[in-house]
Amino acid sequence: MTVLVDIFKEEKERLIKMQKFYIEKISGLPRGSIVYKRRGKKEYPYLMQRAGKIIRTDYLKINEDELKILDLNIKKRRKYLKLLKEIEKDLKILNKIRNE
Repeated sequence: MTVLVDIFKEEKERLIKMQKFYIEKISGLPRGSIVYKRRGKKEYPYLMQRAGKIIRTDYLKINEDELKILDLNIKKRRKYLKLLKEIEKDLKILNKIRNE
């Protein structure tokens, strides 16, 4: 039984370490999403972000390469958030098992 407890303890430590890693990564990545609005015959990129109940829309005055990098970083943030939710779910399960 002590082997099983040690395994759970190691897994919990690993999950906590990963949780801290993803939180740190997420804090350095941009929030929101890129949308395009048509003005006349051209489309212009905007960054939409939620600030509480208010949705902010800011025009992006950047070139196409910077726009691609921004889009990749937003996608990375979403991926990390998804992984972080799974880690937190696993931590809840481990805590539940340990308390039983």
